[in-house]
Amino acid sequence: MKTLSIESAEETAEKKPFTIMGVEFVYLFLFGIGFAGLGWIAENTVKIVMQGTFDCRFHLLPFISPYALVPFALCIALGDPDDIAFFGHRIFKKQHKVLSNLLCFTLICLSVFLGELAVGNMWEAVSGAELWNYSNLPLQVTQYAGLIPSLGYGGGAYIIFKFVYKPLLSFMRRKIKIGTAKIICCTLGTAIIADTLIMMLHIIIFKQPPMYWSVTF
Repeated sequence: MKTLSIESAEETAEKKPFTIMGVEFVYLFLFGIGFAGLGWIAENTVKIVMQGTFDCRFHLLPFISPYALVPFALCIALGDPDDIAFFGHRIFKKQHKVLSNLLCFTLICLSVFLGELAVGNMWEAVSGAELWNYSNLPLQVTQYAGLIPSLGYGGGAYIIFKFVYKPLLSFMRRKIKIGTAKIICCTLGTAIIADTLIMMLHIIIFKQPPMYWSVTF
């Protein structure tokens, strides 16, 4: 009996999914895929409004992989907009929803600003390619970061984190089995990563991002 109990405990431990801050990795990955798709839509929406163009955003698939990192960052670094915590450590001893949400919004927008500034300038320095240009917008810092895109993309991420993240995560846990989630992550997720690697290789070789198609209105 003892042997059986030990074996059952070992089997349970093996089947237990890998989690990050209490959230199953596969569901965060799945959420990240959705976020990558939303990022592609968001960037094209801005392009249509500002320039009247709609394009591939340098990818074969309608996903921009850096956006997939956002759910991981929000889950690990911030935890909950109503009770913000850095890597599991609460900032406020008592719950302050207004201050917590204000800090959460500010940190997300700041992360967008610094992330775009770092990635854009780094890629230009390494490859000589210009990935995007905010020079036509007011209050920009170099061509890669500015107040308006930081507030826009950061605000969008905050809204999703505040109102969509938990309900959608709960829905995925109820409706999508872990095995199915793993299959999606291994197939579509791998394709998205491969697409990104192709883009990076193209930039390194040709000194410019690939433009597979573009439509002007």
